[in-house]
Amino acid sequence: MSARSRLARCLPLAVLVLAGCATAGGPRPADGVGLVVTPTPVAAEPMRLPPAVQENATFVMVDGRASYKIGPGDVLEVLLSKDLAQERLTADVKPNGGMTLGFAEVRVAGLTAEQAAAEIHRALAPTHRALVVTVTVKEFRSKTVSVLGEVQNNAQLSLKGRTTLVDILVTAGGPRAQADLREVRLLRRDGQTFTVDLLRLVSEGGQVGDLVLDAGDVVFVPGKRTEEHKVFLLGEVNAPGAYPIVPNMRLSQALALAGGPKDTALLDSARVIRGDLRNPQVVQVDFERALTGEDRAQDLVLERNDLIVIPRSAIANWNAFLGKLKPTLEFLSLPLAPFSQYLLIRELLRD
Repeated sequence: MSARSRLARCLPLAVLVLAGCATAGGPRPADGVGLVVTPTPVAAEPMRLPPAVQENATFVMVDGRASYKIGPGDVLEVLLSKDLAQERLTADVKPNGGMTLGFAEVRVAGLTAEQAAAEIHRALAPTHRALVVTVTVKEFRSKTVSVLGEVQNNAQLSLKGRTTLVDILVTAGGPRAQADLREVRLLRRDGQTFTVDLLRLVSEGGQVGDLVLDAGDVVFVPGKRTEEHKVFLLGEVNAPGAYPIVPNMRLSQALALAGGPKDTALLDSARVIRGDLRNPQVVQVDFERALTGEDRAQDLVLERNDLIVIPRSAIANWNAFLGKLKPTLEFLSLPLAPFSQYLLIRELLRD
């Protein structure tokens, strides 16, 4: 049977798969290559998160309550009360951490509003008897966090006390629809970086409230990477490339989307490569029977980033074939994106 005839027979099957009326089945074992239909679940590695803090440059805990630390640039409102008379003053905190009230210079940087009130009272006590001092922060300017990426408002936002990562995302208007909350990046002023999977923390009952921000932090919310939701068809198909994956997408459907195999395709040596190429899982199925619909179990349910490789000449040892990729992969310090993996394999198939 020619490849074009096989394509004609597999198209109705592909339409059925698109409708989702299929159940997963198991392909036959491969010679000398590990067969994996559903990879064994691997326990998720613990996330490296910032340590929980009781105090940082922005706040301090006083009697179980988080209180803001005043800093240079903040604007304070000072209420001086004596008997029935009140005087309301507004003053900026200077770069040296002090503020001027009349002839008095009071250092308030690093203090809470209550502590600043006590310092002002101490400074004015010699000239103001029976005085009551109240301090509030009118404008928070000294401590900011930058929020970038897929949020409604990219901005530099003021910290007004103990502020969590979730708090700042809400303040920024919330994430956009395309935001990837599994890879939120947090960059500290000292250069430390953390990648936070917020969805995982919530699902596992993690301490989301312990992700406390500090002055100078940068929060970056990336967009979802579309290549994570594709499958790749390489080699002797009429339209090789990347195709969006849909739920319960099967091998026959993917081949149909790629225009089917060419007459030069060697289906006996075709394979599905799954997982990281540095530790790949090579799945052998009977492509002939999957295309014709003779054996539903051979029509493998695909996973995202699966690579369907259909060569024109026999590949006797797939482990050796994939081993040709490893020097390149090991040279790179970061994992290759799936599309980069696709380009590497495409070049090798030209040999």
